[in-house]
Amino acid sequence: MCSISVSVFKSENLYAEGDAAGHVFVVKSGLCFSFRYDEDGRRQIIDLAFPGDFAGLEALTQRRFVSSVSALTQAELVAYPVDDFTRQCYAEPALSRALVECIAKEHAILTKRLMGVAHSPASQRIAHFLLEVRSRALASSKLHPVSESARNRALITANGDFNLKLPQAIIADTLGLSIVHVSRTLSKLKEDGLIEDSSAGLRYRNLDGLKELALWEGVSPWLEAG
Repeated sequence: MCSISVSVFKSENLYAEGDAAGHVFVVKSGLCFSFRYDEDGRRQIIDLAFPGDFAGLEALTQRRFVSSVSALTQAELVAYPVDDFTRQCYAEPALSRALVECIAKEHAILTKRLMGVAHSPASQRIAHFLLEVRSRALASSKLHPVSESARNRALITANGDFNLKLPQAIIADTLGLSIVHVSRTLSKLKEDGLIEDSSAGLRYRNLDGLKELALWEGVSPWLEAG
């Protein structure tokens, strides 16, 4: 299958909403996120893309991308022409299964997040998001190991521990909260001994406490990292 290697710098767009959708992408290293702007110019982040995740799957059914994708860290991706990718899915059951699992995973994550936005207080939504990111990052690092330099640009520290390095604006725009609200909630979680600041980022002190607050049911069997 024909493919193209793509490098994207931090804060650079891989593609923008409305661009011709000619490729499907797979993240090799780094971290990306998909987003749209509403009519008032407010950004809504749809999802994060970790190493091993697909990006731009709408290209399989749409002629133009319906969202934008940007790099949160320097990222390396592989781009597959849509026609080649589709033919390969028919030819390789393993690729078809990976695609179905990716779609099912995204559906589960977005369903839980949507229910949280509609019915859960900010503290519960943020706690759930923190656990979701941790599970996805740790699972990605095990399934798709990358070089030490690429690892350190993402979310996993050199010794394999997890520390959150996401800007508060990313959390806010994902959960539909203001940055002020996110900052206050994170401060409360620190006061309660659930998380703490460290030189490597936000460290999770009490996973059981976070899971209790989040009413954590997990993300999906293939993403659970303990």
